[in-house]
Amino acid sequence: MSKKIGRNEPCPCGSGKKYKHCCLGKKTATIDRSPSEPEKPGISRLAMMRFQQKLHEKPEKLEKMGKEIEKYSADRDICFKDFILQSWTLNKVRKMSTSEIIEKLESMNVDFEIERFKKQAQNYISAIQLAEDHYYTQNFQATGQDEDFIWLAIIELWNRIIPEKWNMEMIDDLTQEGYEDIGKQNCIDGVEKWEKAWNMIISIVPPHIKSVTDADKFISGLTQSIFNWCQDFEMELANAAVEDASFYHKRIKYCQDFCRIFPNSDESIIKNMLSAEAESRTELEDME
Repeated sequence: MSKKIGRNEPCPCGSGKKYKHCCLGKKTATIDRSPSEPEKPGISRLAMMRFQQKLHEKPEKLEKMGKEIEKYSADRDICFKDFILQSWTLNKVRKMSTSEIIEKLESMNVDFEIERFKKQAQNYISAIQLAEDHYYTQNFQATGQDEDFIWLAIIELWNRIIPEKWNMEMIDDLTQEGYEDIGKQNCIDGVEKWEKAWNMIISIVPPHIKSVTDADKFISGLTQSIFNWCQDFEMELANAAVEDASFYHKRIKYCQDFCRIFPNSDESIIKNMLSAEAESRTELEDME
């Protein structure tokens, strides 16, 4: 059995730091796991942050949820609504200027220097992981929800300072924005965002990874798994092609690329990709 580790307990890796400032969120954070015991999926920081953001944008839903939670909460001193409204989100950080973000970090005793940050980022595909390794390990001074400002700030500073170096959080932004567009019946804009996300994924995932399941392990922490999203992408390319037949060509290319890059993926996915390519060629009257 795997022992649950408290956020404020010493990290089991032996670093001497608190668990929340060391291995929290990393695959090495569990102890006494049997080699055959599967790792249980958790809710990623990004997924939690996006959930909080949606509650910020829908006050009526926040009000209703807050009343339900407080009805069954043992701690009457905690107001769920206030907790959510006071929490940091990417949207809040994005409203700040770069100098304001850095000044806020410095006020928390977090040492941030742009050129050093650029060098640090070269070895990472995740701004959150970079924050865990280089900024939460500092002797920062933050109370309550201000702790979350650090990783959110690193995500946003990465977007502004080195936007040309793609990372996991950029992929997550594009996939979630695409889902929002598609939910609003704006399929073409959504699919175009997903095409950018796909290009990021295949540029980040190393060539030795041959299945989409292993790609999910390499790029962990996304709000939606690549395994599920890649199948949604194929289906939405077909829907976009109903409006614009040029998307049949994009669907063919995507299916071919997927089978070439991730040939060891689940057999059902490979078959679906091949069927989607054949269907697209039929629609284009490319019977040969």
